[in-house]
Amino acid sequence: MGDQPSCAHCRDQSPLPFDITMAFQPIVNYRQQQVFAYEALVRDPHLAINSAAPVLKRVVNSNRYQFDQRCRQRGIELAAALQIPCFVSINFMPNAVYHPETCIRTTLAAAKQYNFPLSQILFEFSEGA
Repeated sequence: MGDQPSCAHCRDQSPLPFDITMAFQPIVNYRQQQVFAYEALVRDPHLAINSAAPVLKRVVNSNRYQFDQRCRQRGIELAAALQIPCFVSINFMPNAVYHPETCIRTTLAAAKQYNFPLSQILFEFSEGA
C-alpha cells in the first residue's frame, strides 16, 4: 500500500497523456433473446482497430489509478450520450480502488453529471487484477 498514490493524486493530476473512448459490447440474455446490458470497453479513438491493446500498453504504474477512474467516467459519459436503455457494466481494477468510498463516488458523480440512472450501473471487477 505504501507505493499507491492518494485519491488526491488521481484527482489533481494533469489529464491522461492519451485519449480514450469506449466500445459497448452487448451482453445478451439468451433465454429472453434480448440485450441485458452493455459492457463499456476501452478503445483508442484515433485507431481503426477495435482493440484495447493500444490503450492498455500506455497504462503504467504512474497513471494506472487515474486511467481506471477516467475509464469509468468516460463509460458513463458515453452511455448517457447514447441513451443506453439498460444496464451498463463498468470495469474497475480492484487493486486500484484503495479508497472505495472516494473512487466509486467519482463514478456516481459522473452519472449525476451526465444524467445517467444509478440503477443502470453494474460494477465489474477487471479479470487481470
